[in-house]
Amino acid sequence: MQAFNETVLWLRNHSVVPMMLVFTIIALATYWPGRRKTIESHGAIPFRDEG
Repeated sequence: MQAFNETVLWLRNHSVVPMMLVFTIIALATYWPGRRKTIESHGAIPFRDEG
C-alpha cells in the first residue's frame, strides 16, 4: 500500500507533463493543415441563417 501511495503522490506532483502532452496532441490534431475546412465550417455555425 505504501508503494501505491508514493506513486499517487508522485503522479499528483508531476501531472503537468502528461497534461502538457495531452494539450499538445489536441492542438496538433485540431490545427493540422488538412483540417482547415472542417475548422472553418465549425467556426461559421453561429453565422449561418436558419430561417
